[in-house]
Amino acid sequence: MSATQQARTLVIELIKAGVTDLVISPGSRNGPISLAALAAGNEQKLNVTVRIDERSAAFTALGLAKATNRKAAVVVTSGTAGAHLLPALIEAAQSDLPLIAITADRPTELINTGANQTIEQLELFKAVTQNVLDLASDWSAQLWETKLQAALAKPGIVHLNPRFVEPLVPQDDWQLPEFDLQSAKSELPQLAAADLLNFKQGVVIAAGDQIAHAEQIATALNWPLLAEPTSSNHPNLISHSPLTAAKLADQIEVVVSVGRVGLARSITAILNSKPRVAVKVPTLITQAKTISQSPGELDLKDLVKLDHKWIQLWQHQAQEVSKVIDSTLKQSNLSGLGVAEILLKNLTSRNLLHVAASLSLRDLDFMMQPNKIGLVTANRGVNGIDGIIATATGAAIAWQREGNGQSYCLLGDVALLHDLASLTIPKTEKLPNLRLVIVDNNGGGIFNTIEQQGVAGFERVFGTPHQINLAQLLSGFAINVIEITSVAELDKIFIEMPGISAVVISGIDRNAEADIRKLLVNSTR
Repeated sequence: MSATQQARTLVIELIKAGVTDLVISPGSRNGPISLAALAAGNEQKLNVTVRIDERSAAFTALGLAKATNRKAAVVVTSGTAGAHLLPALIEAAQSDLPLIAITADRPTELINTGANQTIEQLELFKAVTQNVLDLASDWSAQLWETKLQAALAKPGIVHLNPRFVEPLVPQDDWQLPEFDLQSAKSELPQLAAADLLNFKQGVVIAAGDQIAHAEQIATALNWPLLAEPTSSNHPNLISHSPLTAAKLADQIEVVVSVGRVGLARSITAILNSKPRVAVKVPTLITQAKTISQSPGELDLKDLVKLDHKWIQLWQHQAQEVSKVIDSTLKQSNLSGLGVAEILLKNLTSRNLLHVAASLSLRDLDFMMQPNKIGLVTANRGVNGIDGIIATATGAAIAWQREGNGQSYCLLGDVALLHDLASLTIPKTEKLPNLRLVIVDNNGGGIFNTIEQQGVAGFERVFGTPHQINLAQLLSGFAINVIEITSVAELDKIFIEMPGISAVVISGIDRNAEADIRKLLVNSTR
């Protein structure tokens, strides 16, 4: 079977398995897959995106998976190209997103011979998956189909390593044959825990992407809902939960956590100190206080509503915290907290907001309140601020493909600089309408909020001031830039422009921002 036939088989099996998006990084050895994918894209069977840099390609696929909640794949050429996928795959594994990494390879007999662009690729992603399929170049079409179907049926990260021999270009035109998609997996069993939860003063703590089921639980029990940054206007959603929870944590008797949670330290302290029922968690939680857990949802049918006193106590405390925040921000200059607040209050159901997994996400967590945003996404940040622009771009592509409006990405200056290569998008690709909202405090603002602040050498190894004019830098990428230097100008964030644009909010003092956060924490204890 030729490389072209093998690549076509692979593309068919990806589509059968439910893959709707494939991100390509250019290369010769993966060329057969790229050309087969383009043919499938021309028949509207597959959405194809191209990125120059492999790392950016992988994070773009991550963003597509976040926004669609479906499998996405990324394909690269042989050699070290595959190594650039690992950060995004780690992020996907921690976020429980089923990414498929395809690393084209040379025939087995060329490994360890010194052949150009040839390394041992099968253990590149050992940290995130054991589901590795080495597709030999001399296998039959039937064997490729069988092996691919088995590998793609498994959950989590999949690593496909197809080996191709020349020629790597097709000798004919091709149309996809008719085929059936694989049936969806059966639902996981529900966890019955009414005896552990009924008539208790509890809280529901939710990961942002699990808000729908968290809302069901909060309604069934009439409990406060503490959610990491998400889109929700639920009546039980408690505003500013990391701050609101400080005075009420001792009164909590039990917790239901939904998804992977633990962004704010105050919320993590609750999770670690209270009896916990954990649902929608695919991997085992070993925390000693966890009394029951399941990868499935919580069974709602026997849950009993608590009287309104408990939820009203939380709502009253949230109102008091809101007053402190409003008063503090009115007396403050520009800050990331103020930017997060205006986004929460002004974005609509037509907007998507992607948030950098650093100080930006924590600012949004402090300011979190009922909102009308269509979708809020964020990386878990196990690789820090890596791939923020690429992930936001992928999410925006999927969001607007469904007819939705402007997407936004809230990030800091260091996160922007870290992922600058992701702005080098080929002219052949359609750009999403994505607004980068950049909080420029000239360095790593998150370090000003943690224990390293003030140590000798802080600015050099933590603060990392760069003195780069971000507006000029972005203009070099042909990006329309609006500069904001005062609170009164923040409304400019919402001026819509086609393609990728940016708002640079400059002149923010990292130390002053850290002082505001300390003041809020101390004032709401």
